[in-house]
Amino acid sequence: MSWTGDPVWLADALREEGLRVVEFPGWRERGHGDFGDIWGVIAHHTGGSTTPPSEIAYGLPTLEGPLSQLHLARDGVVTVVAAGVAWHAGRGSWPGLPEDDANSHTIGIEAANNGTEGWSTEQYDAYVGCCAAILRKLDYGADRVIGHKEWAGPKQGKWDPGAMDMDQFRADIAERLKGGVLMALSDQEQRELLDKLRRVHFELTYGFQSRVSDSEYRDTVAGYVLNADAADYRTEQRLKALELKIDRLLSTAVEEKR
Repeated sequence: MSWTGDPVWLADALREEGLRVVEFPGWRERGHGDFGDIWGVIAHHTGGSTTPPSEIAYGLPTLEGPLSQLHLARDGVVTVVAAGVAWHAGRGSWPGLPEDDANSHTIGIEAANNGTEGWSTEQYDAYVGCCAAILRKLDYGADRVIGHKEWAGPKQGKWDPGAMDMDQFRADIAERLKGGVLMALSDQEQRELLDKLRRVHFELTYGFQSRVSDSEYRDTVAGYVLNADAADYRTEQRLKALELKIDRLLSTAVEEKR
């Protein structure tokens, strides 16, 4: 069964994927009503390279915001602007979605891009990561991402996201889903993190937990991994992403030992 309710988990899911995330003030309460089930994601470009998140949050003189749930900047920073329904899809059709009613069933991503300038590595990789984070949370595959041009091209003449092959985009999302959050790290960072997780596994295997309570154990091991790596992971966003990932891994490990 698909998720029902507003995606108030967006910021956490994006950070867990290793993305740089900004939370726009009041995003959890912003929207045109509540979601039902969430089918997937519709990808857009804004039409301008420097479109600010505030325009997506508050809208235009001719269309009240929010205009999507997420704003993606050229440098790869993603801003969460709304948790409720956004006016991003308009009229259109696609298998699995009710005709002319995608807004209530899809999360919209507006990428700051004029549609003809191409996609920087930072923005494209973050776009793939945003979609993967949402699909991972919903337990869906890459086929649940479509372009606005695929949804609304025939009815509205939409062509966004421009200069993007949607089949290749979906293939890249599928690869990201296979790799998990480690895909967001460099090869060196992956090696360092995996080495530290192996040490955690060693402690688990040889009874470290028996020497402390469950809560102390979780705090000690999480601190050991994260503090040892603090010098390398220089941003708060990266640390938050690692904390979320390691917390999940440790929770699973503790349950398996009980």
